[in-house]
Amino acid sequence: MRMAKVSVSIPDDVVAAAKAAGLNISRLATLALSSELDRQTKVAELDAYLAQLEHELGPVSVDEATEAAEWASRLDAANDAVATQSRRSA
Repeated sequence: MRMAKVSVSIPDDVVAAAKAAGLNISRLATLALSSELDRQTKVAELDAYLAQLEHELGPVSVDEATEAAEWASRLDAANDAVATQSRRSA
């Protein structure tokens, strides 16, 4: 695979810590960029899917949005409780 040389600005202390840890900065930068590109692709696909649903089913009502937000808050709280319990038992 052909590789391009690019220049990035990274704080000196971060570079020093990465080198001390034996990390390959180029590899990590490549992985981070690939991961971000993948994330952006997924967000775009999700946005397209949600637009399709809105076109087919109509917009989400205020009541539905409120109910979804409350459900998500309960889920977040439950996940936080599980994470806290896992840290205590570790």
